[in-house]
Amino acid sequence: MQTLKWVSPLILAAAFSVQAWENNNSYNPQQQTRMSMNNGFGFSMGFNGNSSGRNNLSDDRIILHGVNFKYDSAVITPESNKVLDEVAAQLRTAPELIVEVGGHASAEGEVAYNMDLSVRRASAVRDYLVQQGVEAKNMRAMGYGELQPVTSNEVEQGRSMNRRVELRRL
Repeated sequence: MQTLKWVSPLILAAAFSVQAWENNNSYNPQQQTRMSMNNGFGFSMGFNGNSSGRNNLSDDRIILHGVNFKYDSAVITPESNKVLDEVAAQLRTAPELIVEVGGHASAEGEVAYNMDLSVRRASAVRDYLVQQGVEAKNMRAMGYGELQPVTSNEVEQGRSMNRRVELRRL
């Protein structure tokens, strides 16, 4: 798969997810294929075989599962450090790679507040990665608020999936 070349070092080292959705961004568990590796880490990759969707593999997005924040803040939880340390280690091995750290929110609360919170969270992750030795010039932080949901916000499970941090190759 040509579009996943840059992702392979990351997948081998930590728990990440590359996910794709159809044009309407709806989540369909039947599209999901789970794989695990011997080292205890795992990843999931889903695809619909259609490369014309807005969120598809050609977007080169990686959801950083396990990266969480204290409630209603941009403070990264200590449990997130292991995932972010692995991300930093892999990004340091690819100094030519330029990525966007994208913060996303659920649709709870005010739109403007969610946008601000997602920007602050993306910036916090970027700052953490810089502290771990990743070149600041190779990353930009962007907040998307609730504008790019991956599933419905009507139930907590969906809202939880929509609260996420992604890396996207630029």
